[in-house]
Amino acid sequence: MDENIVFYIYYGNQMVYWSNAWLASSRQGIPTIYDQWHFMQWDNAQGVCYKTKVGDFQIIVAIPVKYNYSVTSSQLHNSFIAPFHGDTQLQLTNHQTVSNSSVYSHDGEYLFSIDIPSADQQAQFVELKDVTDNFSYRSIFTSNDQTDASADKLRSYYWLIFILIIILLLVAIFSLVRYRGFRRMRLGGKFQIVLTPMVLVILLSIFLVSIEHSRRVFIETQQLRLTKKAQYVKMSLQNMYFWDLALSSANTNSLNIDLRDMSFAFETDIHVYDLHGRLIGTSAPRLFQLGLLPMHIAPQPFFFDNTTVQHEHIGDVRYLSAYTDFINGSYSQIGYIALPSFISQKEINEHLQAYILKILPLYLILLLVSVGVVWGISHMVTSSLSMVSGQLKKHRLGKPGKHIDYSFSDEVGELVTHYNQMMDALAESTERLARTEREMAWRTMARQVAHEINNPLTPMKLTLQQLQRTKGTERFDAAFDRSTQLLIDQIDNLSHIAKSFSSFAKMPEVNPTTVDVAEKLYNFITLMRNNPSEIPIRYIGPEKGIMAIADADQITQVFTNIVKNAIQAMQGRPNSDIIIILKSQVKNNATVSNILQNSTAKWIEISISDNGPGIALEAREKVFVPNFTTKNTGAGLGLPISKNIVEGSGGKITFQTSETGTTFYIYLKKA
Repeated sequence: MDENIVFYIYYGNQMVYWSNAWLASSRQGIPTIYDQWHFMQWDNAQGVCYKTKVGDFQIIVAIPVKYNYSVTSSQLHNSFIAPFHGDTQLQLTNHQTVSNSSVYSHDGEYLFSIDIPSADQQAQFVELKDVTDNFSYRSIFTSNDQTDASADKLRSYYWLIFILIIILLLVAIFSLVRYRGFRRMRLGGKFQIVLTPMVLVILLSIFLVSIEHSRRVFIETQQLRLTKKAQYVKMSLQNMYFWDLALSSANTNSLNIDLRDMSFAFETDIHVYDLHGRLIGTSAPRLFQLGLLPMHIAPQPFFFDNTTVQHEHIGDVRYLSAYTDFINGSYSQIGYIALPSFISQKEINEHLQAYILKILPLYLILLLVSVGVVWGISHMVTSSLSMVSGQLKKHRLGKPGKHIDYSFSDEVGELVTHYNQMMDALAESTERLARTEREMAWRTMARQVAHEINNPLTPMKLTLQQLQRTKGTERFDAAFDRSTQLLIDQIDNLSHIAKSFSSFAKMPEVNPTTVDVAEKLYNFITLMRNNPSEIPIRYIGPEKGIMAIADADQITQVFTNIVKNAIQAMQGRPNSDIIIILKSQVKNNATVSNILQNSTAKWIEISISDNGPGIALEAREKVFVPNFTTKNTGAGLGLPISKNIVEGSGGKITFQTSETGTTFYIYLKKA
């Protein structure tokens, strides 16, 4: 139930129960009409009440709507009570005016009206000096608007922490954007982006728990101090009123004087109530006269527990009050003693502020150190892995790998040890492989050279034997002429083989420059049209003006090797034909996209097509392999040399073949 709602139970004219004691006595008295809501004007609030009767008991429900204090301060406001809302300048009235807005009950009669107070009504207030001459309530009448140096210092710390968190947040966002998500982030970044918030949350949790603990300890300490102070006051009053059997209004004057003296001694306000819960004496009577405090005791110590410390409130301002019984010399209870103590939110805040100023620099240092440790550990872990990764990137097959020096015996140390062992094993394996490859290359080359040399040696041997048989005969001269010509041809063949192997061994370095490929290609075709096989060569393309990146001295050799292979493939076939096409712009087709799909450069295309028998299926993968040939003559080095020239110029070479012919495609970068 809302603590602002108050229940009163009367038996006759005697109040026998009340649920709360924060409403000061009404200026209008108890309403006389039952079962109907009425407007009420209390000394410290405005609202409505409802009166009903149950047997001999009268029950009154009071619902305050707005605080109504005659004393104005920074903490006491004449504002509406939740959940009611309204401008603080508005007030409630029990009569209708022209400018007011009425609130009606179910029977059509208005409960109260909302009106704008007049200037005279707004000017009615009590000066603070009339109510600040007390101890417990002094803080609610003092201004809290000025900020001291400690608050400014605390604000500076908060701003520093806020800026640090913003910087860390921006770094995290930048890392996520840079690596396009958490999954692609480097391992060190993942450590930092996960552990840094964890450190922040842990430190913040410990910080908040420590503040809450400090607040609780402070309140408990104040409660214990207030309880002890109440016991001292109780013993002092017992000695003063040792022989009194009861308290009445006759004791008020003397009791007020005694309580005033004691309030200075104990530095607290003191209220005394009789056995019926009515105020008999107080060290601060002005508070009751102005209607800030009610004239009867709080219900909890009166109806349930004589000695207690509980929270009470004046408006929205909460404070502690300690209650104990008032006993005489014979230990008979003659009343109640109340000691209010404003452990106000201001006082708590000041205590917490001082506490935070002590521990906040430490937490700030811990935050910086923790973030530094997190980043340092992540860097130490990832730097070791990066060192291994870097060495793996630098390592090249055939070259010895460098060992990594790592002095720690952790998981990274095990990785480094295995890496060093792998480098040793790889170096040994590479050396064995290189030695084996060299041996295999020499063996293959030896077999190839022996095969190529053996081919012309056989007819040379047979020719010499024939000369020997015809020596001294009439046929010698004719045989000599034929034999010498055959020997010359075979020697030329041997010379060609030696030259081919020498060219492949040298593999001259490609020197790409800007070349008019159209002119080079057209001049080459003009010469090749007079080939001994008389195979027609058609050309589609410009005679000059197509500039590309190629080796000016060696590009013609590429054309020669491909065209000669085509002529040899079509030797003796009817309707043989060679078509050469030069395109200055490459269209996006399946062949091109497979080769040049990742390139942004502009390309030209040279296609050399024949209608020969095509390349056999088993030979297609070996076309560009050195020493591979399907002919009885030649060293199988023409196409490998051509590929080296084209790719050395930054181009590509490929082919398509079928039973109806073969087309070689040469792609060169457009200049």
